[in-house]
Amino acid sequence: MPGRHSKSTEKTYGAHVGRFQVWLDGREPSEATAQEYVDHLEEGGKAPNTIATCANALRDYFGQKGQVVKLVSPTIRLGEPRYKTVEEVYRILEGARTPLELCLVTVLFDTAVRIQELLDLQVDGIDWDQGFIHVVRKGGREADVNISDKGLAALKAWLEVRKFRSKQVFKNLSYYDVWRIFRDLGKRAGVPDFTPHTLRHARAVQMLNAGAELHDVQRALGHTSIATTANIYGRLRPADLKQRIPDW
Repeated sequence: MPGRHSKSTEKTYGAHVGRFQVWLDGREPSEATAQEYVDHLEEGGKAPNTIATCANALRDYFGQKGQVVKLVSPTIRLGEPRYKTVEEVYRILEGARTPLELCLVTVLFDTAVRIQELLDLQVDGIDWDQGFIHVVRKGGREADVNISDKGLAALKAWLEVRKFRSKQVFKNLSYYDVWRIFRDLGKRAGVPDFTPHTLRHARAVQMLNAGAELHDVQRALGHTSIATTANIYGRLRPADLKQRIPDW
């Protein structure tokens, strides 16, 4: 079903289903053969996360045909998310040389939106009075996201100096363009592995450090399920973070 998953997930799921079909060697796909294939992967020494992803792909494959299959498989286990401390974010901001650099870092950290959500932002999607930006989430869901005075000021500074007219705040800027900007900013500030997504993690961790509940972080990040938020950030509780992340 188009739109149910991201393009990368669709590609991964498709690869797993394709290998399952080759393994079947002409046999009929069923719950029994799917479980047999999952067991085959486990016996073959495949990593638990690989097996879990394959099982999810098979559940999705049968689900699209209207069949519910129950498979016994490992659960996906995520390591601690890679994030930057607020101190490192400040160092990045201090090294920024242009309104565009300042805007990207400030707004991404301030709102915790995904990079594509920010790149798709329209000028008329900025509510200057109420302090919201209107974004399109994964799967086409629309949402109003809180933005602080800092974020609004950074957007205003960028809009005042940009040398083009466009309804889109960042016009044709691509993810790769932003990735390169962040790479250069990280080198300048001495902050390794600085990417757009590390800011999203940093904001989530900072919120937990400030005492936010997981469901608040879920809403801020736009996760459709709180299970996603819990899997990524559930082990990072405020008491453990007190000495690790200063206030923003």
